[in-house]
Amino acid sequence: MASIGTLIGPVVSLRNYKARIVANLLGVNLALTPDFEMGKDNKTPEFLAKFPLGKVPVFEGANDFSLTDSSAIAYYVAMKSSNSAELLGRTDEERAEIMQFSFFAEADYSPAQAGAIYPALGYMQFVKPAVQAAEEQLMRFIGVLNTVLLDRTFLVGERVTMADIIVTCGLTMAFTHYLTAADRKQFRNVTRYFKTMIAQPAFKSVIGEFKFCENRTAPAAPAKKEKKKVEQPKKVEKKVEKKVEVEEEEEEKPAPKPKSLLDSLPPTSMPLDSWKRFYSNNETKPDAMNWLWENFDADGYSFWKVDYKYNDELA
Repeated sequence: MASIGTLIGPVVSLRNYKARIVANLLGVNLALTPDFEMGKDNKTPEFLAKFPLGKVPVFEGANDFSLTDSSAIAYYVAMKSSNSAELLGRTDEERAEIMQFSFFAEADYSPAQAGAIYPALGYMQFVKPAVQAAEEQLMRFIGVLNTVLLDRTFLVGERVTMADIIVTCGLTMAFTHYLTAADRKQFRNVTRYFKTMIAQPAFKSVIGEFKFCENRTAPAAPAKKEKKKVEQPKKVEKKVEKKVEVEEEEEEKPAPKPKSLLDSLPPTSMPLDSWKRFYSNNETKPDAMNWLWENFDADGYSFWKVDYKYNDELA
């Protein structure tokens, strides 16, 4: 069978997996680019002329036909088979439900997963409040999926569909970098579902042997910037000619500012900068709070509770 076109992009990629799994299931011949170098081949003028976004994977078919979205490519590959209904649905209800789970994976789950995991992988800047919010969303969405899969082997019907392919490929990152053994036990339905999917021959031949997360990937500590020594220009002594002293009225010097009572306090054993750095780069509970109680200087600081007059109106 002749190839329907070329899937361009790194072979090892959760987005690349989708179309390849579809091709395996339906027997569609799809050419690949095993030597593709991310960050190089997708930045060439020739590539950007065809695909201005510079994202991968992309698809090139006959008659200059091309696609850029991984799920759109997977759908197109399925449509090129006479058995496409096996993956895309046999009834209107099945097709709608498949689209429902596909959109959930792309629009809801994937952004939350990226926000929670990308900073630890160095793909995004680590901003603690944003990462915590993304982690809450991620766990919420996995919890929703866990409830859906309580009495289901597959997401739609009794066989693998496009919904299973897109959702499973999306879950690979979380099971690789985030969901520990304790998490997998908590979300046992999602874990059982994921293991069932990646054991399917069409999935396993693409994804390979899967290694589950043991410890969550932690964000790397920011590198310390070395201060460059700036050479000070040599001072040139200027010869000043002696002038005849002339009596002038001296301006009154301003009175010295009174010293603050805080200046008389002894130095504290808990620098605020150390507390700020630790709090910004670690979990609030228990890490940051444990650090605070272990290093708290009761002689230098105190805690105050403030009750606002209109506390119920605060956002």
